[in-house]
Amino acid sequence: MRSTLGQTKVRDATVAGIFYPDDPTELEERVSALLEAAKPSVSRAKAILAPHAGLDYSGDLSALAWKSSLGREIDTVVALSPLHRAEESVVYLPESDYFEIPTGRIIVDGKRVRELRDCGTLMSVNDIPHLEEHGIELQLPFMLALFPGVRLVPLLLGKPNAAVVKALASALAIVFGDRTANTLFVLSSDLGSSVEEHLASACADRFLRSLLSQDAKSMLEDSSAYEGSACGSGCVSAYLSSGLAGTAKPRLLGRHDSSASRETGEEKLVHYAAVAFSDE
Repeated sequence: MRSTLGQTKVRDATVAGIFYPDDPTELEERVSALLEAAKPSVSRAKAILAPHAGLDYSGDLSALAWKSSLGREIDTVVALSPLHRAEESVVYLPESDYFEIPTGRIIVDGKRVRELRDCGTLMSVNDIPHLEEHGIELQLPFMLALFPGVRLVPLLLGKPNAAVVKALASALAIVFGDRTANTLFVLSSDLGSSVEEHLASACADRFLRSLLSQDAKSMLEDSSAYEGSACGSGCVSAYLSSGLAGTAKPRLLGRHDSSASRETGEEKLVHYAAVAFSDE
């Protein structure tokens, strides 16, 4: 993080050059090509689930999910990601005024951040987790390409349990309940992972069953009961519990795993998907 004129705080890109190109032109061209190739079966999505692996691993699915949101007038993106090495059951809000990637700078919606902060003691304004986590950053190249000028509300969910998921769901409903028409919710998650192929597949299947049937309770229970469960189970469970999806139903747009880039049997196999909540 850095400050401009001693006041404005900017969250710099931390995985540029690792998960995606750090050259602005190369990144812009790469994202443009992925979006051009993406042919989602629905549009006007109210919420999407998109992976947060490197573009080489799941960029095609991220593009598919993001492109399904076209057709709406969006002024706010609420991005929910797990904090992968979380020790506390807290929702982390940003201190930063902007999130920056090689292709540009995205303004944080400070008003909505403050409103969420005031929703309870489990909401913590702390930039340190945001500086260490990539789950939201991997969404930003697509957000900037499709919705330039739109404001960002970045949320990191710490160690998920019933209390913090309930608190997050309630806060989302309070702050965005009357703003869903112009808000896109982005759920950043994989489906499951394990060194054992059958376990990774089983975790992914369980997660998708709960998601597609909108069973928030089972999703959260499974995340603690099974090793290798989807990292974003708590985030998705909170969104499902918030009631913000309304009549929109989750549609599976695409799915694959990391087997094509897996070099050894000791490397974890990860499953990814693109999902859109749509009325179509």
